This record gives sequence, C-alpha cells and structure tokens, in this order.
Amino acid sequence: MIWGALQIAVLLLAILVVIKFLVLAIEPKAWLNFAKSLYSNPLVTGLVEVILAAVLFYYLLMQLTIVQIMAAVTLGALLTALSFTIYGKEMLPWIGKMIRNKRILWSPRAWFVWLIWLVLLGWAVYVIFV
Repeated sequence: MIWGALQIAVLLLAILVVIKFLVLAIEPKAWLNFAKSLYSNPLVTGLVEVILAAVLFYYLLMQLTIVQIMAAVTLGALLTALSFTIYGKEMLPWIGKMIRNKRILWSPRAWFVWLIWLVLLGWAVYVIFV
C-alpha cells in the first residue's frame, strides 16, 4: 500500500486519540496541564491549527470534492457535538456567558472561524446546485 498524506493524517489522528484516552484514563491531571499549555497562547495554537487545516484541505481537494469533504466535516461535527452533549449541564453557564457578552460572541477571533465555515459551506452548496 502506498502511504499518502491522507493516510498519514488519519493514522496520526488515531494515534493522538489513543494517547489522549490513555492519558485521561491513567493521569487526567496530565491532560489538563497539556490543555492549559496548549490553550494558554490561543494565537500560536490557532495559527498552527489553521496551517495544519489548510495543508490537509489541500491534500483532501486532490482526491475529494468539496461536497465529499463537507459531508465528512458534518460527521466530525456530529461526533464533536455528541462529545459535548455529555457535558451539557457543565457547558450551559459558559454558553450563557458567551451569548450575554456580545463582545465575546462577535469578536474578530470568532469572525475568522465563522468566515471559514461560511466560505466552505457556500462553496459546497454552490457545487450542489450548479
């Protein structure tokens, strides 16, 4: 089998998920410390995530259509939502704070992510109907 960028990306994801589950099962505080260090500098973390997403998106577009990619994104979003649903009661105060504070809700940081979603969804819907 020839290993391409997509196979490598999925393998890395699988390895990282197994590591995360093992760390959470053995030493949850270690995961908390890692999360704190990861999110303590959102600019750097966000920049790395955008770069990785752009590289993966480039390779995905070489083999899939935007509609196929967004269908996979839908699956990922549903699985993520399911993960958050488990902690719904704990998340409600945080969500309420975000909704009440318009500066947080409509911050430029949020706009960038929303713009990415709108562009990708707009592109996929355009391809579906054209």
